[in-house]
Order: sequence, then structure tokens, then C-alpha cells
Amino acid sequence: MASSLTFKKKKVAVIGECMIELSGQPFGQQAQYFGGDTLNTALYLSRLVPGMNPAYVTALGNDNYSRYMRQSWLQEGIDTQFVLTLDGKLPGLYAIENTPCGEKSFHYWRNDSAARCLCRHELFGSVVDDLKAFDLVYLTGITLAILPDPDKYLLLRALETLQEEGVKIAVDSNYRPALWPSSSLACEWIGKLYQLADIALVTADDEDRLLGMHDSPPLIIAKRMHSMGVKQVVVKLGQEGAMWSQYGLNGMARGNKVDRVMDTTAGGDAFNAAFLAAWSMGMEMHECCHWGNKLAARVIQHKGAIIPRDYTGYLTELMNV
Repeated sequence: MASSLTFKKKKVAVIGECMIELSGQPFGQQAQYFGGDTLNTALYLSRLVPGMNPAYVTALGNDNYSRYMRQSWLQEGIDTQFVLTLDGKLPGLYAIENTPCGEKSFHYWRNDSAARCLCRHELFGSVVDDLKAFDLVYLTGITLAILPDPDKYLLLRALETLQEEGVKIAVDSNYRPALWPSSSLACEWIGKLYQLADIALVTADDEDRLLGMHDSPPLIIAKRMHSMGVKQVVVKLGQEGAMWSQYGLNGMARGNKVDRVMDTTAGGDAFNAAFLAAWSMGMEMHECCHWGNKLAARVIQHKGAIIPRDYTGYLTELMNV
């Protein structure tokens, strides 16, 4: 049990983009919030390990939306010292539109967002130097996809520098075809990211779409990751749970029963947060996967990416894996 463990508090940083979110019908009532895959993971990680204060690395503007984001993240216990400011830039924007049949469609305006300019910010090099003191850096394929190609190289070079200093790199491909010119280019760039990763937390469906495959056995997916140098691999399988693989060993962590799925948004992000929370406490991979399954099962039974902060039942359950 986590409560019986004594551990040195890990320093974790998350690199990515958070956008303004609009939900509701166009030209009707729309709710405003913010969201993003990496921010979801950072937020849940902060809630699961009080006092960890994971650092979020991104770029924002100096507008009111950006200021609101920073304030909200601070209230969630997220360290914002590496949130860089770019004058004249704004956060990206996306809208969630609900169709009459209950499906969701997403529309994005992010081509000129501040986060796309993160790696060319004059202080980015200083941020990388500071991250050398961290235990782990987490990012996704989306973090890489939104950057111009020259900046992709800058990010990969920064990760290589951190790895040389002993910082662990954790990656989720989060493959989104709309963000890439072609699947072959996506495969090439994400492959470069995997080659720098110590931990891969991937979804089977994403990997199949990336490679143009269908229903690939999770062990085959894991072997592909291992062939690129990833030491610890988790393949997320939705309601079936997750398969883990490391050092020639592998196993299955069965998914938790869910009575009613309300919204699968951020289920994978939540899994990653809980996995990393357990990892930070020195747990074995199968325990980390059980944490991931439990939190993901909770999150998808609620609307929206983030469970209300006053809902703490999942915390108690996770501590009794």
C-alpha cells in the first residue's frame, strides 16, 4: 500500500500545450474552460501526490486568458515557474460541439499559439538547465506535433540533454492524424521521441492508427517500443486494462468495472497521471498500472476531462491498491 511506503519525493515536469476550451452549441450558450492532454495529466498528478507540485512547461501570452490559466494551475498545486510568456501571442483555442446523436466533434485554432513558440523562447535554454535537477519529464506526441519542424529538433535535443543528465523521459504518443501532414511523417517524428524515452505509456488504438495496422497484439506493440530502446512499456487497452512489459517480463493489469461511461475524454491522460504517481512512490509496474486503471475508470464516469476537485473518492481507492 502506498501509505506504508517511505520515499524521496520525485520532481516531475510536464511539457505541453493548454488551450482555451469552448463547449456547447455554436452561437448559443458556451462554457469557457481550458484543457489539454498534458495539462490533464499534470493536474491529476498534483492531486494524487499532494506536495509534489509537478512543473508545467509551456508558453502563454500576457492576456487575461493566460493569466487565468496560471492562477488556476497554481490553485491546483502545479508549479508554474516554467510557464514562459510571449508578448503578442495567445493560447490556442478549441471548441467541443455536441451533435444531435450525442457524438462530439472538435475544432481547433492553434496555428499561431504561444505554445508553438516554446522552444524558440529566449529562456527555453535556461528552463532545460533547470530541468536537469528533475527526476522525470513527461510529454506526448501532441507536444511534438504542434511545433514547427526546426523546433521539433530543438525539443528532441533538449530531451537528449536531459537524459544524459539522468532524467527519465516518459512519453505517450497521443497520435492525432489532424496534427500531422502524413502518417509516415508522424511515425518518423514519434519514433525519434520513442528513441529518447525510458517509459512509454501508449494506447493500442493510437499505435495501430500510426502504423496503419488493426488490432495489433499488445506484446507486438511493446516489442516495437523495446526495439527502439524504451525500457518500460505500457499498452493501454481501454476497458480491458493495460499490458506492461519490462526487462523481458510482461503482465496484464485488468481494467476496472465501469457501470456507465459518461465521457472518455482524458481517460488516457488520467491513467498516465496515476501511473506516474505510483511510479514516484517506487511501486512496481503492475501496481502502477492498477493505479492507472482505477483513476481512468473514475474519470470516464464523469462528464469532462477533470473530475470536480471536491470529488475525492478516487483518491481513497487508489491508496488501497
